[in-house]
Amino acid sequence: MNLRHSAVAIVLTLFAATAIAQAPAPPANPPAPATPLPGSRTVQGIRNKISAGDLPSAESILEVHRGQVGEDGTYLMALGWLARGALLVGEPERARELNDELRRRCDARLAQGVDLAKNDSLENALGASIEIEAQLRERAHGRDAAANYVRAELAKFPGPVAFRSRLYKRLNLLTLVGSPAPEPVVEDFVGSRPAPLSELRGHPVVVFVWAEGCGDCKAQSATLGRVAARYAPQSLKVVPLTRYYEENEADRVGEKARVDSVWADVYKAMGPASIPISTESAQRYGGSSTPTFVFVDRRGVVRGYTPTRLTEAALERRVRELVR
Repeated sequence: MNLRHSAVAIVLTLFAATAIAQAPAPPANPPAPATPLPGSRTVQGIRNKISAGDLPSAESILEVHRGQVGEDGTYLMALGWLARGALLVGEPERARELNDELRRRCDARLAQGVDLAKNDSLENALGASIEIEAQLRERAHGRDAAANYVRAELAKFPGPVAFRSRLYKRLNLLTLVGSPAPEPVVEDFVGSRPAPLSELRGHPVVVFVWAEGCGDCKAQSATLGRVAARYAPQSLKVVPLTRYYEENEADRVGEKARVDSVWADVYKAMGPASIPISTESAQRYGGSSTPTFVFVDRRGVVRGYTPTRLTEAALERRVRELVR
């Protein structure tokens, strides 16, 4: 070995010795197995993977949850998110497989006597399954087939209100645009008695389905106020439709007072309003998602249906189409 090779060997030997000296000692005990994710973290983890378009990782999270926790309520809800995710990433066949499994499990729980009105996870999962099935049928057979399916499901389930509102939301997305706006059935009201929609013909109308405790609704208050003020000269009317969420009649006195107070405080840019309170109508307009915006033209025909928040530009664009 020449001197150059000897020097290289010495350097490598010293480097290896230093690396060994600096390496952390192996743990005395192996690491503990991962702690099971609480239900909310399981669902959130799946949603995050779906948002990234990573369906296999989302499915892996659910598999781990099932192995550690079992097929509990969270498992049902997360299975619904997986089926929705499969649709979002363009895998309808996988969505069909996942949704068929979800519906079988929901039906099994119903057959065992689980009360839909008293089991939030089952209500959420079954609602998701029906919505996903409607979307799959719309893709395969068209809107009419999907709408007929949702109507049949509505006929099966008389409640709960939030569940039926969710199904009506899906039905409205399929059928409401181009149809006459459903006339609100006024069960109670805040302010002066609301005028029926039939008396507002000739005016462009925005039906604003809201709830006094809804943060997303409150976040829309300034936007709604500015747009309503800009188009008041074109005779725009806003109908702020809500419903009672308290089941006890005695508690509704306080709830009605809160509706009045929140409107006067948070929605002050809108000014005083006639606020119809109607469970039937909030349900019919699909108010499971608040806020929901329904855009009605001067002839009383729905021209837009948006069960979500809107930017000011999007809201104004919709209103501008009505006032032409």
